[in-house]
Amino acid sequence: MPDGGTLPGWPRFLRAEKAAAYLDVSKSQFLAVIAPELKAINLSPAVRGWLREDLDAWLDARAGRVAASPEHNPWHQ
Repeated sequence: MPDGGTLPGWPRFLRAEKAAAYLDVSKSQFLAVIAPELKAINLSPAVRGWLREDLDAWLDARAGRVAASPEHNPWHQ
């Protein structure tokens, strides 16, 4: 990836299983540890997921690439 962007083929909206795969963790770990820190989007009562850019921002914050204060975390509103 010359520009450092996300891999091609990942949808912008990811359900729990794909969000976990995107972060390379198990679905149960994603739901127990990561998902509570993010703002989920409910497309319908049965369809819940997360935006890829929120997953990237969460990961960047964990890696120390961006400030982890509430002002910089869009899911803390």
